[in-house]
Amino acid sequence: MFVSRVITSILGAAFLIAGVSAQIPAPLPSTPAPGEPIVSVWYRGNPAGTPRQSDLGAIRALGFNGVTWPKSAAAAEPELRRLAGLVGLVVEVVDKPKLAGPTSALAPGSRIDIVVGSSEGNQIPALAWRAVAHGARTIAFDSGDPVGAGLDQKDGSLRPWARAAIAIARQLTGNSRLVSILKPGPGIILTPTNSPALDVVLLDGQRTWVVVATNTSDGNLTSSARLPAGAPYAMWISWVDGATLAMIDEPAGPRWNFQIGPGAARVYLIDKVLK
Repeated sequence: MFVSRVITSILGAAFLIAGVSAQIPAPLPSTPAPGEPIVSVWYRGNPAGTPRQSDLGAIRALGFNGVTWPKSAAAAEPELRRLAGLVGLVVEVVDKPKLAGPTSALAPGSRIDIVVGSSEGNQIPALAWRAVAHGARTIAFDSGDPVGAGLDQKDGSLRPWARAAIAIARQLTGNSRLVSILKPGPGIILTPTNSPALDVVLLDGQRTWVVVATNTSDGNLTSSARLPAGAPYAMWISWVDGATLAMIDEPAGPRWNFQIGPGAARVYLIDKVLK
C-alpha cells in the first residue's frame, strides 16, 4: 500500500514501468510538448533513401516515438513525414550523427546520438540516462546500417543494442511529463570521488526527487552518495524496474551506499513530501 501511494502521488496516476518485455504497443503520440522526450532510431530507408511504411510501423510498435533521417536524403523527406505521421512518429532531419561519449554526455545540449556500432554500444543505459540527467531530451540511436534501422539480425531477432534502446525508449516516453519538468537539484556529495566514470545527479521534478547514477567504466563501481538534509530516505522507487530502495537516515542527509555495474544506470524517484 505504501509503494502504491508513493507512485500515485508522484505521477498522479499509476506509474508506468516500461520494460522490454511489455507486449502492449504504446499509444500513438501527439506532437511532444516542449521538453518531452523523443527517443528515435536513425532510419535511412529501404532501399536507401526510400522510406517504407512497414519499417516505420515496426519502429513505432517497438516503443520508439521518433525517427532520425539523414539530410543527404532530403528529397524523400516529405514522403517520410507523411508515412511517419500515419503511425505517430516524430521526424527529425540531421546532417550526421555525433558520437556521444562519457564526457560529452555530461554536457549534451538538447539532443545526442548514441552510435551503437562503436564501443559505446554496450553502455546504452549509462550514456542515455547521463545525457537525460544533464538536459538532453532527444536521444537517437544509430546502428550505422546504410539501409533500414539495423534493429534486427538475419534471423529476425532483435540485436542486443536494440533491446537496450527499446527499454530506454519505453522508460522515457512512458513518463514523458515527468521528464519534461526535470531540472537540476541540489548537489550530491560522493565518497570516494576519484572515479571520473561515475556520475550521480539529483533532479528536481517539482513534487518529486529523482536521483540518477551512471557508470561508464568497464567494471563495477562502489560508492556512497550523501543527499541534501531533509530529503526523504525511504522508500525510493526504481524508474527502471519498480524495485524499492531505502537509504540510510542520517542528520546530515540520507546516505545511499551502492554498487553499480559497467555501463549501467540506476534511477530512483520519490515524492518530496510523503503522506
